[in-house]
Amino acid sequence: MSPVPTVKLRPACDDDRDLILTWRNHRVVRQASFTTHEIAPDEHAAWWARVTADDSRHVLIACADDTPVGVVIFDESGDGADWSFYLDVDGLEARRALLPTWIATEIATLDHAFGPAGYAELRGEALAKNSAVVKLHERFGFTVTGEYQREVDGEPETVLRYALTAAAYREEEPA
Repeated sequence: MSPVPTVKLRPACDDDRDLILTWRNHRVVRQASFTTHEIAPDEHAAWWARVTADDSRHVLIACADDTPVGVVIFDESGDGADWSFYLDVDGLEARRALLPTWIATEIATLDHAFGPAGYAELRGEALAKNSAVVKLHERFGFTVTGEYQREVDGEPETVLRYALTAAAYREEEPA
């Protein structure tokens, strides 16, 4: 396994739009998502237009050594934000760096959320069957705050809600 890289986040720009679509349409990413169909370019362009016009939504590109490796999306509400992310699965697997980059992206996201972004709380959702994501979030101090049922491809799926406060994250951070 590769060492854990340093990941930095930067604002996404129009030049990143198609790259984000490629990552989102990867089979592994679609299987872990609430919508599993392959996103068409026009559907993605409409999403991109909405998200870039909304001041409460922030799309950031995760970069390892200046190489784009994933996307982090924040949807602000109240004094916190809901977040989601996905990675360049093929590129990272080819470099044997998927897991270390996944960990580094979570660290960069939390540092950004509770640092420059100034959120008091970070929230998210994950399919309960996506145990790898659930375990990773728990490793970083997220707690499950609830669950609900949602249809995914016509089948009921359990969705876990999770959250982490800035105060709890700061207590967990190593000195």
